[in-house]
Amino acid sequence: MEKTTGLTAGLGALTTGGGDLPQRPVAIVCDSSCTLARTRAEELGVTMVPMHYNVDGVRYAETFRNENGDYDSLFRNGRLLMTEAVYQDEFADEFRRLLDADFSVLCLTISSRLSGTYRSAVHAREQLIREGEAPERMRIIDSWTTSGGLEFLVRQARKLVSLGYGLETVGEKLEAERARQGIDFTVPDLEVLRKSGRLGATRRAVPSNLDRFLVMELQEGGIKDVCVAHGMRGTARALIAEIPEEARKNSVTVTGYGEAHEAVEELVHEVRRELPETTIHVRDGGPVVSLHLGVGSVSLAWRNFAE
Repeated sequence: MEKTTGLTAGLGALTTGGGDLPQRPVAIVCDSSCTLARTRAEELGVTMVPMHYNVDGVRYAETFRNENGDYDSLFRNGRLLMTEAVYQDEFADEFRRLLDADFSVLCLTISSRLSGTYRSAVHAREQLIREGEAPERMRIIDSWTTSGGLEFLVRQARKLVSLGYGLETVGEKLEAERARQGIDFTVPDLEVLRKSGRLGATRRAVPSNLDRFLVMELQEGGIKDVCVAHGMRGTARALIAEIPEEARKNSVTVTGYGEAHEAVEELVHEVRRELPETTIHVRDGGPVVSLHLGVGSVSLAWRNFAE
C-alpha cells in the first residue's frame, strides 16, 4: 500500500495563528480520489490513502495522478469490475502514525454519498478515541465532492494550516468553503452510473442516439441532474454555464476519466473561449471514479473562495 507523507512541507513547530491556543501542527490526509500528483502531494505535505479497485479478482491500489497505468485497457478487457472504499483499519493505521509523530490529523474524503470512505474515516477516529487518543486531535470532513473539487479543498487546507490556524478553525473554515465550490459532470453512458448505484431512479432518460448528454452536478455531495445538452460543444457550454459569475475569474479544474481526450479538449477550448481570464488545470480522474462514472466522462470543478 503506497502513500506519500511529505509532512515537513508547510509544517513548523507549534502554531498560534488565527487566534488559536498553542497547539500541535496539523497533518492533512485525503483519499486517492483527489487528483494530486506525487510531487504536488509531497509539496503540500499531504498523506494520500489509496482506494482500491478489482478487475477479475485482481486487486489494485489506486495511486497518484498519472501513475495508474493504462487502466482503460484493463477495464475494457475485464469482465468483473469492482471498487473498494478505504477500509477503517487503513485510516486508523495512518491516523495513529501521525498522532504518534505529535501531529493533529485533518482528513478530507470523497463525498459520503458517493463512497463509504468517509464512514470508514469516522469509524477509525472512533476506534482511536476508544484506544485513548484525544478526540480534539482528529477531524474528519466530508468534502461533498471528489476529483478536482477535493483537490481544491486539500490545497485550501494547506493554505489555512500554513497561515497558522489550528485544527478546529481549519475544519470550520473548510466546512463553510465546501459549499462555495461546485463540480459538474457528464457521462457517455448513463447505464454505467446507474449500475454503480449512485444514480437515483428519478433521473431523466436521455436518448443515446441523438447525441444528447445529461449534465449533472454534486449538490451537498449527491448527484442532481441539471439539463440535457446537445453535442459535445453544447455540453461543454452547459457545464461552464453552471459556474456562478463571482467564481468565473478563479481557476477551474477539468478532469477526464480514462479515455476522455475529445471531451476534455472540447471543454478546455470552450473554457478558454468563454472565460479567458480563468486558469485551467487539467487532470486525470483515476481508475476508481472512472469505474463509477464510466470511461470517457468529464467534469468541471470551480471554487468561489480565494486560494
